[in-house]
Amino acid sequence: MTDSTTDFIIPADEIKQLRARLENSYDQYYSRRCSQSDQEIAQRWHRDFSTPDAYEASVEENRQHFLQLMGGWPWPREDLNPRREQLYENDDFTVYRVSLHSFDDIETDCLLLVPQGITQPRPAVLVQHGLGSAPELACGFVADEGLYHRFGQRLARLGYVVIAPRMIGPQDKRQPLYRKAMLMGERLMGAEMFSLSRAVDYLQALDEVDAEHIGMYGLSQGGQSALWLPAVEKRIKVTIISAFFNLRWQKMVISGGENYTAYIDTDEEDKFFYGQLLEFSDSDIASLICPRCVFVEAGRDDKAVYQPMAAEEFGKLKRIYEKLGIGDRAQIELHDGGHEINFAGAVEFLNRYL
Repeated sequence: MTDSTTDFIIPADEIKQLRARLENSYDQYYSRRCSQSDQEIAQRWHRDFSTPDAYEASVEENRQHFLQLMGGWPWPREDLNPRREQLYENDDFTVYRVSLHSFDDIETDCLLLVPQGITQPRPAVLVQHGLGSAPELACGFVADEGLYHRFGQRLARLGYVVIAPRMIGPQDKRQPLYRKAMLMGERLMGAEMFSLSRAVDYLQALDEVDAEHIGMYGLSQGGQSALWLPAVEKRIKVTIISAFFNLRWQKMVISGGENYTAYIDTDEEDKFFYGQLLEFSDSDIASLICPRCVFVEAGRDDKAVYQPMAAEEFGKLKRIYEKLGIGDRAQIELHDGGHEINFAGAVEFLNRYL
């Protein structure tokens, strides 16, 4: 019988170095692959710029791919069974709490702001709050106006019907739901976007709303919604993407130091989608909205969106619109603020196109 022990010892430092070498080689490989995103994406789009209709037809397959990326919409559009409760009224608008049956057992509550004195159907705007926030903050029914600057009620004062749905947050509440959805072949983001699409269903059924003139305006993760939902929901004619639009592959995986925080350095696991960088940069997602109207807000001091990267990515989108002769329908406002609603240019854009 041989002795199972040996005097041969591999130093712990050597084991650590070998492990680090393997980890670094994988990291370099995947970082290089992510940096090749533009080349990968270029192979998957075949845009026809001959007419706007031809363009829409040419990107329809990409639209379906994008819907599947977010998990698809497998749920039937059942009766919304809306419940509406008046909360407040002033000379400018009435505020209601509305509950909508989105799908299955999911009920989404929203704030609905209806301007006073409506004599004919009005344009409507879906107002979307960011991560860990709430419709009450986005509409300005809290003591501190914060980064939203009460933009929901400001839109209502301008005559827009406003609906502000509630979304899941903060992050520690999203992660378990994201994981459960993924295990069942779904994505939390897809379910949320379907719920927002049901809010559009509700708006179109209101006598106060012009069903053909519905827009969207969202901040931060609400800005992601304002990019992602209109890409698959063609009933949204104008969208304002605030504090989200970015050079996506770098925002995802390249640490930004003092300039921005990359998602790879956060616990926001739900921002990662299988195969996204093979087909969908932010400008590509926005190109699914074309020839409808897109406006981007990016603040100089925003640590979530690095303004030069947002401007670079927007340039790609602008060229798509210009090739179709509709460059005025895609605009960007690079303002001096931070991670916040800027409003001024966005409202001019809404007034013009919605």
